[in-house]
Amino acid sequence: MTNNELKGISPVIATILMVMITVGLVAFSYSWFMGIGTTTQDKTGEQLSNMDKAGQAFNIPTVYEDGTTANRINFEFKASSMNTLSLSANTSYLKAYLNNVPVIINSWDGGISGIECYNTTSKLSPGESCYGYITAAAGTCESGDTIALKLVHEWGAKQTISVICK
Repeated sequence: MTNNELKGISPVIATILMVMITVGLVAFSYSWFMGIGTTTQDKTGEQLSNMDKAGQAFNIPTVYEDGTTANRINFEFKASSMNTLSLSANTSYLKAYLNNVPVIINSWDGGISGIECYNTTSKLSPGESCYGYITAAAGTCESGDTIALKLVHEWGAKQTISVICK
């Protein structure tokens, strides 16, 4: 074989190919790592938001059986003044239980003026209250009985209070 028969690619073309392959690998690596970083950042933000929500609290400063309407228990739902977020208090977020049995929250129709817990579209700022009532099943709230009213917010806060029936 003569030297003319053994041909390869020139060093210039080889160098250009190596640079193109390197640039392609760097571009692929950059886009892959950026995708991982963005996903991680989104998940971290979501977790921080969930932690904020889980830290919100409320209390039930007022609860009593009506006495004029059988088995009707009125309550006040008050967002903690230490909250950093406003709480939704409509029935999509707030659930009520009597002795661990789910009951329906009804709209407030008198007694104390204020926001109704039933279907308020506004949110309760820290320290604000809304009002509602639930109706116990017949025989659940007999005179002298003590029953437990539990309110549970979708974000995890819950509060239980005892009610003495009239």
